[in-house]
Parts: sequence; C-alpha cells; structure tokens
Amino acid sequence: MNTNLIKSSFLTVSKILFFNLILQFLFSQAIAQTKNKILEEEFQKFLAHDWMKGASVSFHVKSIKGNDFEFKYDEDRALTPASITKLFTTSAGLFQLGKDFQFVTGISYTGDFKDGILNGNLIIHGGGDPTLTLIALDSAVKASLPALKEIKGEIIADASLYGTRTTPPNWVWEDLGNYYGVGAASLNLNDNMFKLYLKTGATGTVAKINKVEPHPPYLNITSEVTAGEKGTGDNSFLFSSPYSNSHIIRGTLPPHRSNFRVKGGVTDPDYHAIWMLADTLSSQGVIVGEERLRVEYSKQKLPASERVGEVKSKPLSWIIDKTNKKSINLYAESVAKYVSNEKTKSIVADSITYSVLNKLDSIGVITSGIYLEDGSGLSPFDAFSASNMTSALEKIYSTPQYTTFYNSLAVTGVSGTLKYFCRYNQAKGKVYGKSGSMRRVKSYAGYINTNSGDLLVFTIIVNNFSCKSKVVRKAMEPILEILVK
Repeated sequence: MNTNLIKSSFLTVSKILFFNLILQFLFSQAIAQTKNKILEEEFQKFLAHDWMKGASVSFHVKSIKGNDFEFKYDEDRALTPASITKLFTTSAGLFQLGKDFQFVTGISYTGDFKDGILNGNLIIHGGGDPTLTLIALDSAVKASLPALKEIKGEIIADASLYGTRTTPPNWVWEDLGNYYGVGAASLNLNDNMFKLYLKTGATGTVAKINKVEPHPPYLNITSEVTAGEKGTGDNSFLFSSPYSNSHIIRGTLPPHRSNFRVKGGVTDPDYHAIWMLADTLSSQGVIVGEERLRVEYSKQKLPASERVGEVKSKPLSWIIDKTNKKSINLYAESVAKYVSNEKTKSIVADSITYSVLNKLDSIGVITSGIYLEDGSGLSPFDAFSASNMTSALEKIYSTPQYTTFYNSLAVTGVSGTLKYFCRYNQAKGKVYGKSGSMRRVKSYAGYINTNSGDLLVFTIIVNNFSCKSKVVRKAMEPILEILVK
C-alpha cells in the first residue's frame, strides 16, 4: 500500500474534522449570541415594568456542559433570597449526613414494668426528627411496653439535644405563631402544628373560634381577625412567641364562612409532643397522671433509664425531597440544626451558618458574600447573590450527591412549588428548581434542560417590586422559555 497515499488521506480527514470542529464552535457561538440578544430584549422588558421602579434584581445563568452561553445582570448583588436558601441547606445536609441518614427518637423507662404497669417514668428522647408523627410514636410505645395499662411515674421529654433553642433569633414576630414559623425542637410531633377553625360573618365583623385541634388546656387563642371583602382570601396571621401559651389571630378572612381553617404553630414543641402522647394513651385506657408531664433540657438531670425502643425517620433523601418540593421550613431548619450539631456541637445561629457554608466551601462554592440567619430562608436578614447560588448549583452538579439533589427539586408546570410556573409555555417540564417568596421578594433557582441538550444553572432574585407576587411570576415566564429554547 502506498504510504504517501495513506498520509495524504489521513491529513485530508484530519482537516475535515478540524474544520467541522471550527464550524461547530462558530455555530454554537452564533446560537449563544442570538440567545443572548433575545434574552437581553426580554429581560429589558421585565425591568421596564412600572412595578419594577425602585426594585433590585440579581440574575445569572450559564451553561455547565462546556458551552459558552452566559447571561448576567448585577449577578454579585446580595439580596433577600427567601426559600431558595433551602438549596444551600439541603445540599449541605446531603454532604454532611448522606442520603440514607435517619433521625432517631428513643424510648426508655425507669423503674420496672410488670403486668402492664410501669412503676417508673416513660422517657421520650428527642432526636430532632421533624417528620415524627403521633401514630408512629404511639405505636412504638405500645411495642416497647406491651399491654401497657398505667404509668405511675412521669412522661419525660428528653429535650437535651437542642435545649430551648428552637427558633432562629432573627425571625420576625409576624411569623412565629404560624405553621410555617414553628421552631425546630429536639422533639417535634405532627409538624408542630394545630388547626384553628373559625366562623366569619359580614365584612368587618370579628370571626368566632369554633374549635382548635388538638386543643391542649394550656393553649389560649384570642380572635381579632375580621371578615374581609368578598373575593379576598386568607390574609390572617397568628402572633405568638417561643414558649408562650397565648396566640392572637389578626388580619382578614373570607366573609360568610361557617368553618374556615387556619394552621397555627406550636410554640413549645417538646412539651406539646408529650401532652399529645399522654392524651392519646389516656384515650386508649392507659392511666396517666395529667400533672406528671415534664420536659428536661439537661442530659445530666435525666434519670438513668433502660432503652426499649425507637422510631426512625424516613431517609434524608425523602426529607430533602419534601423540603425542596413543598418548601417546608421545619424540615430545613431541622436539617441545618443537625448538621451544625454534628460538625460543631453547637446550634447557635453563627454555628449553623458556619456549618452549612463550610460544607459548601469544601466543594468549591463561592461563599463570600453569603449571609445566612437560618436554614430555610424565612429570615428577611438572609442575603446572597445570584452568582453565589449558581456557583453552588454548578459545583453540586459534579458531586456524587447530584442525582439525589436534582431529583428533590420541583419541576415547572408539574410538581411542587413550580407546579403553576411556566405550565403553558415550552419551559414546562424542563426546569428543575426551587422558588422563593415573601413580602416584596420573588426568586427562582435551579437547572434548565434546553431543547438542544444543554444544561444551564440559573438564579434570579427580585426585591422590592410594587405589585403582587404572581404578577412578577408571570413576567418571568417568557425569560425561562427563551432559556429553554
């Protein structure tokens, strides 16, 4: 065979491949430039709305599959992010604890147990599980103490894991009595929530409380909430404070409702949990002294006991899935608190912030300029930029935990907090991410699967707009559709 002919053919093929690569590169550059131009025009329309006068925006999107596409606007400006903060917390939880981690609630007793009678104390050891249910705890107690008839001693809540530090110090009073503003305690039960049912009349009249479920004797609720105009929704807030027995409901509710439900937050979760357990046991015929319930915050003050049972939570992967899809603050705070306790043996606010950011820093995330006061984003003092979040999302993509994290995210037009976002355009089913919302704050962050097979990370945070949140959401939808195309 002619050697020169072979060499000539090889060079010809190499040149063709080289020019093809050049053409592909130029083509991708042209596409990126076109997308940038179209995106710039749409984004300027977004900024030009009257309700954006005085508002601040931090926006960043980039390809993480090797393409050169990137768009940014004030991407380093730190703004109030709301619930997209949970993406930091849940990823740090995966890195620190692993997807198979389970919270454990222990059951032990003192004295002796014979013929269905416990001559001693029943102790429930809080392990920080935010998902513990009354059904699960009751079943575990029955399994640990078969045919239980009477508890002659106390029912003790072991709250030594976190002590009295249940609520982040920089949450606002308006949130503390509501279901979304409950503190994460050593012992949580049924989401630390109660349900309040009210009867409303004509516009301007004060609503009457029908019932509270569950309704412990120590929970006092005063209604100052009035009926609003026809067509208005639930604009009520429950006001309380940690360890207070009193709640006040204010604001407005829809008029002429016979039994309107509002969800409230328990302010003393550890005690409330053992009260619910004692109340359930009593309803089943177990003799329990009503005045013999105690919370112990010091491990040293707990009596020696025999461990006889436990309740394990579902795996952390399941908890993170619920946290990101449903934006459950209690779950996020519990994960952040446990991560901090594991890493620093402390749950003060600075320790929690350090622990979460340290885990992110360990995988190369840009953490300078991130200010966290909690793990859920409920604090209005949280602040970070779009580039901070896109840095995290990009680094998470390269870790073994990425698949679990990605699958925990809501999907546009399909699930979670993104179910009604982009459900009527081409971005439906293409964006996996998290939303954030509070007064004058709207944010989104996550991954975008483009029609061309690229994968983008994006974050957009908007503060201080002068319209309703849903108006901002609708105005963002064309931006996401352009990014998908």
